[in-house]
Amino acid sequence: MMKKYFLLILFMFIPFVARSYAVQEAMPLSLKQCVELALQNNVNVLLAKAQSQEALGQKTLWNADLLPQIDAVASQQRTWWENIGALGFPGFTGVIGPFNTFNAGIMVSQRILDLSALAHAQAGRIKWKASQLEIALASQQVILATSMAYIQVLGFEEELSSSNEDVRLAEHFLTLSENQQEAGLASALDVARNRTQLAQQKARQVQLRLNMIKSQLELKRLIKVPLSEAIELTDSLDNETYAHLNVNDAIDHAMQDRMEEMVAHADSDYSLEELKASKREYLPKIDVTGQWGEAGMTPEKDDTHSANAMVSFSLPLWDSGRIAGEVKEKAGLNEEAKIKLDDLNWKIEEDVRVALETLTSTQAQMDAEKNVEDYAQQELNLAQDRFSNGLGDNIQVINAQDALADARDKYVQTVAQYDQAQLNYFAAVGDPRQFDLTNKGMS
Repeated sequence: MMKKYFLLILFMFIPFVARSYAVQEAMPLSLKQCVELALQNNVNVLLAKAQSQEALGQKTLWNADLLPQIDAVASQQRTWWENIGALGFPGFTGVIGPFNTFNAGIMVSQRILDLSALAHAQAGRIKWKASQLEIALASQQVILATSMAYIQVLGFEEELSSSNEDVRLAEHFLTLSENQQEAGLASALDVARNRTQLAQQKARQVQLRLNMIKSQLELKRLIKVPLSEAIELTDSLDNETYAHLNVNDAIDHAMQDRMEEMVAHADSDYSLEELKASKREYLPKIDVTGQWGEAGMTPEKDDTHSANAMVSFSLPLWDSGRIAGEVKEKAGLNEEAKIKLDDLNWKIEEDVRVALETLTSTQAQMDAEKNVEDYAQQELNLAQDRFSNGLGDNIQVINAQDALADARDKYVQTVAQYDQAQLNYFAAVGDPRQFDLTNKGMS
């Protein structure tokens, strides 16, 4: 008897456990959370950070050419024949040997004049700065792509939610036409039309569900959430309108804050410093080297202190065109950077103007589509009243229902397009992080 009671309680408790598990299973995600996940895991951001480390290494390498070099040196040499005169003793002739020589000490070298190395070091610093900007640029691009994907998912979710109401209406009108047929106020053709309408709305709902699933998979891929993980977006589309900068102020803001502009300027400065470094290869170089240590025949015998210093001067006289070739190459790269920077300036201005025009247009379209939805609802109410009172067939009802479903879809789509236009505007002026969504639903 106790076993039966236990099984009964267990079966009553299972639905609550399953329902609780299903709720916990979906991962709630706001737009900000999705952006943070994408910034942590996106491959482009990770690659930009790796390239920044590479640029830091190059910067350190080029700076090393300007800093002192200190080495510990040691040598043991065996000489069998040596010309005394070649050692710098005038008046002495003959050959001596064999003998041993040992030398150990500290060697210090410092380049005191190398304008080419100085330009390379400056180029390294600019390159490293550009790599930091590349990280910020990659981050902005990830924010833009993630936010776009988030809005797309919300749009499909809203459309799917609207389709539930369309299916409910189709079921309602099918029941109404069946009742009207029983009362002799409608025909079998009216019932058949409503059945067809219900089937079409259900088929449309299946397609919308597929669109939502595909868009969710795209979002999960961007933020690196397991594709099998269920997610629940906690933000909603926002149809509120906001004030924005006028076109000239927006362009000025974009020219200062767009990461693409900063990266292009850094690339141009880098190529210019590299051109300077190549041209300065024609100039003389001066190095100072000094050594102090112990010298003798062996490490254990006759060791004495030794010290020497040397100043070396070098000037290229003939290099078979190597320097001239480098100058031409770097000059070409610098010209390419200037051309790209000029074209980018035009592109940024175009982006801002298009973003502002799109905002104005989508806002007007959103308001118009809302009116269309309201009018379609009124039309459906009137058609329903006529059919309920036996005034004609249900063709007007079905047409009005189709018009309302289409109006709902278009309104949701224009709200999503408006949010995307808002996002594009903030990206165009240089800060997509300013974009946000509401968690209170559409007004």
